[in-house]
Amino acid sequence: MSSSTAAVVLVGPVSMQLCSFPAMDSPDATKNRQNPVDGILPSLIVSHPGGALGKHGRENSKVLMIYTGGTVGMQPGGDGSLRPVPGFLTEKISLLEELKRPGMPDCTVIEWEELIDSSDVTPEHWAKMAQSIEVNYYDYDGFVIVHGTDTMAYTAAALSFMLSNLAKTVVLTGSILPFGEPHSDARRNIIVSTLIAGVCNIPEVCVFFNTYLLRGCRSVKVDSGSIAAFESPNFPPLATLGVGIHFNHHLLMPAPKGRFQVHTNMENSILVLRMVPGFADLESLRESAVKGVVLSLYGTGNAPAKQQKFIDWLKRFNERGIAVVAVSQCLKGQVELNAYAVGSRLLSVGVISAGDMTVEAAVTKLSYLLGRGMTLPQISRAFEMSLRGEVTETNGDEDIFRGFAGVVSKL
Repeated sequence: MSSSTAAVVLVGPVSMQLCSFPAMDSPDATKNRQNPVDGILPSLIVSHPGGALGKHGRENSKVLMIYTGGTVGMQPGGDGSLRPVPGFLTEKISLLEELKRPGMPDCTVIEWEELIDSSDVTPEHWAKMAQSIEVNYYDYDGFVIVHGTDTMAYTAAALSFMLSNLAKTVVLTGSILPFGEPHSDARRNIIVSTLIAGVCNIPEVCVFFNTYLLRGCRSVKVDSGSIAAFESPNFPPLATLGVGIHFNHHLLMPAPKGRFQVHTNMENSILVLRMVPGFADLESLRESAVKGVVLSLYGTGNAPAKQQKFIDWLKRFNERGIAVVAVSQCLKGQVELNAYAVGSRLLSVGVISAGDMTVEAAVTKLSYLLGRGMTLPQISRAFEMSLRGEVTETNGDEDIFRGFAGVVSKL
């Protein structure tokens, strides 16, 4: 790795029965810390008393877990919004008793020095993940990438193309709730992903979430408020978790015939347009011609807050009195701009939440309000209320007409 990392190694005997859950091991694990080396934080080693060989005399399978950031390892900051906490998740993983059971693979965790909210993921981060797999490809049997959910499907699709002739299992996972929450989905997602990556022969990039193993380039985040956050709308799951794991073997990619290669040159100057009725031409995208903006954001309303030019662009609209409305790319859930630090940044430059509105409803509501001659403060206020049942109101008994001089009451 080019940046400083933290490593955790979990050692335990392995049984190569395909994806059957191992029995609990009772003895306590021993722990020790290695001395620091250049550019590497002290490693935490958790050894299983049973040794490094399984009951059949085979060496453990080995999994490399790459922790990049995401909700799974976040904790609330001073303002209550979630943000990455270095070392927190790595320490929690080191204490997971399930990863010390017989039948589980050895697992090494490398933590990025700068943990990122997945809204800030770029093609450069994809390249960094791909290169980590390339450098360690022949030393491990499988790979797990712990990633934020907002752009996990993008990363999974990108790596599917970047990792050519992949003969090993790569699983992306994360969680909707932070690991520290009592009812978090993080624990199971991490444990099952490690098991799949270590003992299952699936030569492709996958996403494991909740109970489904999905093909990476077929997955999409559909719900920002449910632990069943990912689906594969146009392709069946590769596997389903129940009492055991049921595989659709006929759907798995065949083993490659060529040598493994990594391609990291990804173009990032790509414009994605969503067509809406009334769209004229590309000239209407000129900043001076725009009368309103609808942003289709990740998850609960997150965007790359570290890209200052993007934030400045939004700020200019706000200064000109142009409404910028945020909707979610997810089919389910709602926009909550104050949930994460990256969303709070958008609030600070005047972005308006559309709640649980569809893109279609947000676009046409904004068009309607602009057509009625509404100002930016009035539009912002109107998006907090339901005019035609288009949004679930969250303001209780508050006077929704206050400050509108009766205008909105006539809408």
